[in-house]
Amino acid sequence: MNELEVRKVPFMGTELMAARDNDGQIWAGVRWMCDGIGFSEGQRKRQIANIQEDTVLSKGGSNLILPTKGGTQRTLCLKLDYVPLWLAKIAITPRMERETPELAARLEQYQLKAKDVLAAAFLPQSKQQPATPAPVEHRALTTDDYITAARLASDCRNERLPYVLGFLEKGGFNIPKVEELRQDKPSFNLRVERTFVNLEDFL
Repeated sequence: MNELEVRKVPFMGTELMAARDNDGQIWAGVRWMCDGIGFSEGQRKRQIANIQEDTVLSKGGSNLILPTKGGTQRTLCLKLDYVPLWLAKIAITPRMERETPELAARLEQYQLKAKDVLAAAFLPQSKQQPATPAPVEHRALTTDDYITAARLASDCRNERLPYVLGFLEKGGFNIPKVEELRQDKPSFNLRVERTFVNLEDFL
């Protein structure tokens, strides 16, 4: 772990500190997460001690050299996979919700999202535009296709005709213009301007 790629990661109005080592492992600075959640200095020290004393969490911790306000210092960091486990061990109690509701709300967001935000900071940033879908190739329409389409159009209810014709058009049919003829009654009829297909051509 000779070289570290260090990044400041914006999250919920604050900045977290994370680093990636030569092996691709991502580490999260504990003190920055504690400050972002809103812990006091005493609470932060308690959390650092909890991590160091915990049988499982201590296996994922390491003191890395990171830039701080007081200069470059060794500071406790957690492997990214251990972050959710550590945060889940911090209970959101009824007392916390009652006395410090903002802290409880921020802690919940850290428990749910912090790992993903830190991981995303080191993912490749692709600027490629989504590929344009290839045009759909339609097969040649047959006599049976036209007869079936004419039957569908003639059998459907007037109010459904625009939808049926729309689907047929997507299937490659040349759809005639449809006009809406409104009457004094609330209902209306649909009139096809030109013949949908001359079936006599196929008989």
